Amino acid sequence: MTSTWTTGRAALLLRLAAVVGVLTTAAAAGAADAEPAPAAGRRLVVLGDSYTANPPCDVVRVKCEDSGATGLRACLHSPTSWPVQLSALMGVDAADVENNSCSSASIDTGPVTSTGQEVPGRGGFTLAQEALEAAKDGAFGPRTQVVAIQLGFNDAWPRDNTVTADVSRVVSCVIDLVQGCDTDAVAEGRWPDLESITGGSYADRIRKVVDYVKYYAPNAKIQLVGYPEVAPAGATDWCVDLLGAGRWVQPRARAMVEYWERLQTAQGRRRRNPRDRLRRREGRDRGARPVCRRSVVQRLPGSAERRGGLALPPVTEG
Repeated sequence: MTSTWTTGRAALLLRLAAVVGVLTTAAAAGAADAEPAPAAGRRLVVLGDSYTANPPCDVVRVKCEDSGATGLRACLHSPTSWPVQLSALMGVDAADVENNSCSSASIDTGPVTSTGQEVPGRGGFTLAQEALEAAKDGAFGPRTQVVAIQLGFNDAWPRDNTVTADVSRVVSCVIDLVQGCDTDAVAEGRWPDLESITGGSYADRIRKVVDYVKYYAPNAKIQLVGYPEVAPAGATDWCVDLLGAGRWVQPRARAMVEYWERLQTAQGRRRRNPRDRLRRREGRDRGARPVCRRSVVQRLPGSAERRGGLALPPVTEG
């Protein structure tokens, strides 16, 4: 990305999703009990997952951390991530930005379901924890202009489901040509329940945090940020560029593609991710997607510039 965008383009970037109307919903217990935030607040507050943080580390890792730090401060952020670009477009100094995004973060999917069942591999921060940290830092207040939320990809759907679209499951879906991840994957318990991903369920899950933010940052616009498009609407294939040596095609990938589509719809949007919009406006259009049959080509981890293949967070593209 370049730094030549005009301030007027910030308005386009800020139309990130379906704003406050759809934004009503759920955080794990904690945020509602936080102490009142200091009066000032920071102009931009970002709460999100690895698509937000864009950690500059091996994309096949579940977590990307700074071993010398603890908590959310250990979460790595790329200098090309969209929060960095957005703050530049808004003319906001780094000290006036609270970016609590972290790899593996979710809305409210913790390591234990409401029935007490432990699910291995779930240890990411939740929306409530990120918001609570922002409150402790005094990030919410009358000066706060934008609170951007990009979460949902790492969550269980429905909430108590033990199945999530984690890295190992995505990779398995892509390389297994026998089973793949077609619509039958949901019934077989190999993929999240697509029918449970709705605007209402999304809103319910973020409502408590949204209400909290609206109370302590009454002038802020709360924005839902969608995820990058990974395939044309209705696609059934998934394609992977094998380090330039060839192309892997998974013809049974409808459930995977629909997962992204339903998340976008639940957030009240079906437009491109703001990163794609910015790339087009730069004139470079890095967001252009080569077509492989009816889907897009994803790069495997380790390819040029380590861009996120298999629908994992890209790095240099922000």
